[in-house]
Amino acid sequence: MTIQAFSEIIPDVRNEKNKIYQSNELVFISIVSVICGADTWNEIESFAKTHEDYFKKRLPGLLSVPSHDTLSRFFSILDIEWFEECFRLWVGDICRSIPGVVAIDGKAVCNSQSKTGMKSKLYMVSAWSVSNGICLGQKKVEEKSNEITAIPELIKLLDIENCIITIDAIGCQKSIAKLIIENKADYILCAKDNQEALKERIKLNLSEDMRYYLCHAKRHFEQNEGHGRSEYRECVCIDAKNLQCFLKGWTGIKTLAMINSIRKMGDKEPVLETKYYISSLEPDPVTILKSVRSHWAVENNLHWVLDVGFREDDDRKTGNAAINFSTISKLALMLLKQSDIKLGMAGKRKTCGWDEKSRDKVIGIERITNTVNK
Repeated sequence: MTIQAFSEIIPDVRNEKNKIYQSNELVFISIVSVICGADTWNEIESFAKTHEDYFKKRLPGLLSVPSHDTLSRFFSILDIEWFEECFRLWVGDICRSIPGVVAIDGKAVCNSQSKTGMKSKLYMVSAWSVSNGICLGQKKVEEKSNEITAIPELIKLLDIENCIITIDAIGCQKSIAKLIIENKADYILCAKDNQEALKERIKLNLSEDMRYYLCHAKRHFEQNEGHGRSEYRECVCIDAKNLQCFLKGWTGIKTLAMINSIRKMGDKEPVLETKYYISSLEPDPVTILKSVRSHWAVENNLHWVLDVGFREDDDRKTGNAAINFSTISKLALMLLKQSDIKLGMAGKRKTCGWDEKSRDKVIGIERITNTVNK
């Protein structure tokens, strides 16, 4: 599905009176401009004005460039659920299967203005396919709620069959584990102080005194060095089948795991960190450690890039417009990641902004040539 085709399936909820621009025009201009480096509504307007001929060639009937106010108003009234559904259709079209780890994590998008005039953080929960390097979907965390309610809603929207779902401590809930198993996927959930009884049970059964008694714990370790930093990681797993009486309510649980990480920077004292996990996977420390490490791809390859590269936390985006802009940024990020431009994200965006041919290739359309009759 090209960006042109994607733009044409976005519903238009505006009143026909005084409507100058078609919805597909506003969506297409916004996505292409963000790909080319625009991070705000004003910047989208500026890019479109300086490339007006480009957009008129690709959008027959476009009379002029919409203002930033027009763009902001359109995306403010565009239903976030509709836009998200169109986004998932687009993802499904380019990604027929989602193998491996799907990391689910939350992030503050920006400051949102409430009805009372108070500003509060707008949070989104996103699902990131590690092997595909794309965002599969996102869900807004409603006001006076938290990620625990948003995560199940996001899982229900996704096709996660045969995937490994990784979630940090807030997602370590019996209801979420049950939902993942019902959707024919596996889970690795981090147990922290929000599940203190579970955490203490894992600690007890993975202590040196208990490992041999239970079932000969399996372990795997790896070490990395470079750039003045060294890190040692060890994963220890035990089979949970003999502990079911202590783990009631945790659907599908097969493994208890502990991961020790020792990090050392230069001459500084080494730092030890220990985390505890439950999983529906068999007790394979190699798979558990690899999956947990890949979970942080959602932080490094999605959240960090959106914050730094796309200025997603800009306070000038509010309400529905901020959420829909987040969807546009994720869509742009995935198209740029899949491109064959051999540069970093900032370089890819600049290249698309400068070079029409590269831009058309990234957005999936053939370059339009202007034939001049001589």
